[in-house]
Amino acid sequence: MRKFARGARLPARAGAGKVLVLTAHDASDGDDRDERVAHLRGALRLTGEGVDSAARLVQAVHRAIVDGPLDRVTRTPVVAAVRVAHDGVRDGVYASVRGINRLVFGALDRALELGGRAVPAPRIPGPLVGALHGVVGDHLADHDSPMRTSMQLRHGGRALAVTRAALAAALPQPQPCAVVFVHGLAADESCWQRGSLRAWGREGLDYGQLLAQRREVTPLYVRYNSGLPIADNGRALATLLAQIVAEYPGELRSLALVGHSMGGLVLRSAWRFGRADEHAWTGRVRDLICLGTPHRGAVLEKVGAATAAALSLFDVTAPIARAIDGRSAGIKDLRHGIGDDDEPTPAGPRVHHLAGTLGRPGTPLAWALGDGLVRVASAVPRRRSGGRTATIAGLNHVTMLNHPAVLAWIEAALAEGSQPGSG
Repeated sequence: MRKFARGARLPARAGAGKVLVLTAHDASDGDDRDERVAHLRGALRLTGEGVDSAARLVQAVHRAIVDGPLDRVTRTPVVAAVRVAHDGVRDGVYASVRGINRLVFGALDRALELGGRAVPAPRIPGPLVGALHGVVGDHLADHDSPMRTSMQLRHGGRALAVTRAALAAALPQPQPCAVVFVHGLAADESCWQRGSLRAWGREGLDYGQLLAQRREVTPLYVRYNSGLPIADNGRALATLLAQIVAEYPGELRSLALVGHSMGGLVLRSAWRFGRADEHAWTGRVRDLICLGTPHRGAVLEKVGAATAAALSLFDVTAPIARAIDGRSAGIKDLRHGIGDDDEPTPAGPRVHHLAGTLGRPGTPLAWALGDGLVRVASAVPRRRSGGRTATIAGLNHVTMLNHPAVLAWIEAALAEGSQPGSG
């Protein structure tokens, strides 16, 4: 089972040669106020770093614009002296901006660190925190930001410790089947409730709650740093699932795994790591469901990589190319996905794939754009492993998170797998 599919890119990596493997031990109950203060400190640090980076970018573009003409006229001593003076003033101004910025934001961070419990700490919306992780999550992890997050189980808006006592308190009636939901890039577990009012006429509903009412399953929700490499998150999720199975407060006969977008790639990566390491949880997985997952890469990231490459060809735009290239490792991993092989093994789960299209299937619009972010050809791999596959017209990448037609499709997939002799 150690032979991974071509293009899987599974070795864990994070940053310049540094290996980062998160574990489920990082998830704890924690105090809600501590989390708010940590998020506020992280946001302030990130704002300060953003101002610093913007100043450096403007300085680099300024230098590129001015240096070209001056290089052609600095042969005379007078012009050379003027250039030295200009460069000194220019670099001094930008250095002052960065210095004042570091002083101000450093003081604010220190004040929150020392007296955070005495300062009113507003709650930064979870979706915003998730978005920041998607864009610069590897940076947050590498620089030990207070805002950083790790692979964890969430319940009621908080991290849930993976211990039998904590799980029993949070899940008073654990069912024999658990359904684990894994969000996509730049999101958190609250994304599954987006569009609830439009879909169901009520706020706060998601697939997990509705499945629990209809099929007697226990929904579990995962949060992770989507800016990290997919392989790192896959290994961390494999560890988390192993702990869930070991600490589950009731009899756990089967698992179903549901991933949206990048979440599907993280699930497939976790499955491969779990099989390679012979984790017991892999034997309980009956269904692996991928919603709008870019198995063969996402068009937007391919365009971003091509844009950065084109801008790097010119001195004036090279600084902008470097800024674009600073996007997270998780985003960069979406350029190629992890291959479109489903690993159809007799002991493996049935893998289901759902794609959406902005227009009617078969039209040029549907072919070119798919659900707006993921094309059908990427969301529906060529190789199948006995699971269900569908394309739903008029379904975009976001509405896929909470839609009656998608719930019906997920229910059908789970019901089919639970029939005698199935799977």
